[in-house]
Amino acid sequence: MLKNKDFLVLLIRLFLGYVFFSAGICKLTHGNFGQLIGPPWLEQSLAKYGLGLFAQVVACCQVLCGALLFTQRFSTLGAVMLVPMNVSILAVTVSQNWTGTPYVNTVFLLLNLLLLGYEYQRFRFLFSAEAVAPAIPSRVEPLRIGRLPWAILGAALVTMVLAPFQYQLTNISGLITFGLAGAILLTSALLSRLEKVLVAQAIVNMFLMTLGFVFPFAPMLVAANCGVILLVLLFYIWRNGRKKERTPQLTSAAA
Repeated sequence: MLKNKDFLVLLIRLFLGYVFFSAGICKLTHGNFGQLIGPPWLEQSLAKYGLGLFAQVVACCQVLCGALLFTQRFSTLGAVMLVPMNVSILAVTVSQNWTGTPYVNTVFLLLNLLLLGYEYQRFRFLFSAEAVAPAIPSRVEPLRIGRLPWAILGAALVTMVLAPFQYQLTNISGLITFGLAGAILLTSALLSRLEKVLVAQAIVNMFLMTLGFVFPFAPMLVAANCGVILLVLLFYIWRNGRKKERTPQLTSAAA
């Protein structure tokens, strides 16, 4: 079983991966893909100023950042690339006086920085003129190996290519991408059963959000499942805390 911080990092990667991957695909499909943030009409809005291509580049970058976070293997690169995007989005929402949106984007930026803080050892060489010892592998490092990360990038690329032309196939390819992102965690021996339950619930929500266009009760199911995820996550954190308290007591008794 992982420590709380290790597992929470995995959940944050999944969450931010979904937020930005789905936002990018939604823009490329002109709103025909379920997502949490917008706006899907970005290209039409910027095209008035001759910036339609720029809007497409933004959407593609969102898809790429989200896919990199999904892979686990390239999640550090995805988190680094996501910082300037999050800062830019926050600046735009503040300058446009959008109500509430800047607070949401601030949360995304903080979660992004938490991911980088978790892997701070990888960046020590940037702040030292002397040779730096290799970073100590994190507990989730084994998730970086295997072929699934490459499969995720392939599925994400297919989804992005299909997005402007075939909405139905785009949705199917997007679901495959989400399923592969979950498969990395669900097939790993690092995660406990309860951790895998939480991951599975997160993937279910991604599916429900994507299928929201054809399944009218999807928003209610997403909200209900989010409530269940929160309760299970709180139980998970509480249980890990109790185990940590018992461990010193058992060690003292054995001594």
